Amino acid sequence: MVSKSYKDTIIIVAVLVVVAGGYLIFSRRQGPPEQQTSEFNSHPEVEGMDRGAMASMLSFPKDYESLVQMGNETMDQGNFPVAAESYKRALAIKGDDPNVRTDYGACLHGMGLPHRALEEFRTVLADHPLHAIANFNMGIVFYNEQQTDSARVYWEKYLEIDPQSNMAGQVRQYLQQIGG
Repeated sequence: MVSKSYKDTIIIVAVLVVVAGGYLIFSRRQGPPEQQTSEFNSHPEVEGMDRGAMASMLSFPKDYESLVQMGNETMDQGNFPVAAESYKRALAIKGDDPNVRTDYGACLHGMGLPHRALEEFRTVLADHPLHAIANFNMGIVFYNEQQTDSARVYWEKYLEIDPQSNMAGQVRQYLQQIGG
């Protein structure tokens, strides 16, 4: 016959094994946090985004106008990753809007992705060479990348396009700073 304390020990060990096994199965099914958000992590645009921002992306609107509005609002708040995702989704619906693509590029720059930002601005300027804000933003990115000759080209183009704009004075100051 088996003693009562031996039975108790076996029961405790069995319960621990079941609990540990359940924990392992549950944790593998959910995956580590970085795997749970792999849909978003596969894009460099969302690198460094916090969990709250990624969670909010799950409830994005589906229509173009709402996506653009969400992008504008979150960009104004400085939440560039969510704004970029909003604009990216809007562009997937209607990819020919130069203003949305320019805003998308500005968000990418704000996220520390200057080369991606330049790609978006170049796409805009290929079809809309007189797009003032795309030219202005090209100058900003090149200036921040310490490519002042390129910045000068785009800022001078900006002043040709829109010499009386609100930002024209700022552009003139930038040009003076780089000796142009």
